[in-house]
Amino acid sequence: MVAETRLAEALAARLCHDLGGAVGTLAGTLDLVSEGDTGLLDLARETAIGLRQRLCLFAAAWGGVSAALGAEDLAALLAGAPAAGRVEFRLAALAPGSVLPAPLVPLALNAALLGAEALPRGGTVLLAGSAEDGLVVSPAGRDAAWPAGLRALCEGTAPPEGPRGILAPLLLGLATERGWQVGFGTPVAAGPPALRLEPPQGPR
Repeated sequence: MVAETRLAEALAARLCHDLGGAVGTLAGTLDLVSEGDTGLLDLARETAIGLRQRLCLFAAAWGGVSAALGAEDLAALLAGAPAAGRVEFRLAALAPGSVLPAPLVPLALNAALLGAEALPRGGTVLLAGSAEDGLVVSPAGRDAAWPAGLRALCEGTAPPEGPRGILAPLLLGLATERGWQVGFGTPVAAGPPALRLEPPQGPR
C-alpha cells in the first residue's frame, strides 16, 4: 500500500508539473490582454487548445478509455504531449487497419511518452506493432537514451522515486495488470535499443 500511495503522489505531482506551465501561460496572457490586442488573444487561444489536448492525453493515458483506438486517434492524443514541440510521434508502422483494444491504449500512450523522455534534444518516436504481436517503441535523436528508471525496473532494481521517474513504474504496472511484459530489444550500433511490449503467451 505504501508503494501504491507513493506512486499516486508522484503521478499527481507529475500531472501538476506538466499542466502548470500551460495554465501559467494562459493566466499570464489573460492578465496582460487588453481590448483589441489580437496577438495576446491568439496566444491565449493557442495555449487553451494545447491545454485541452494535454488533458485529453492524460485522461486516456492515466485514466483509461472506453473504446478501441486506431493510429489516427492515438496520434491525435499524443499531439498533446508535453514534448510534442520537439518530438515527432510516428505511428504509421502500426499494423495497417488495426486498432488497439481499450485496455491497451494506456499501455501504448505511456510507452510513447517514455520514448519522448528518451529524447532530451528532440527527435522521433516510432510506435509499431499490433495488439496480437506486441508493440515496439523506438526513439531516435541526438543524445537519445532511455530514462534510468525504466532500465532499473526492467533489471529488477528499484527505480528513482519522484515525479520525473513516474512513467517507468506506471508503464510496468499497467503491463503487469494486463499480463504483458516489458523489455528491451537487441542492442543497436547507434542509439538506444527498442522498447518491446510483449502480449501474454499461449492461445489467442
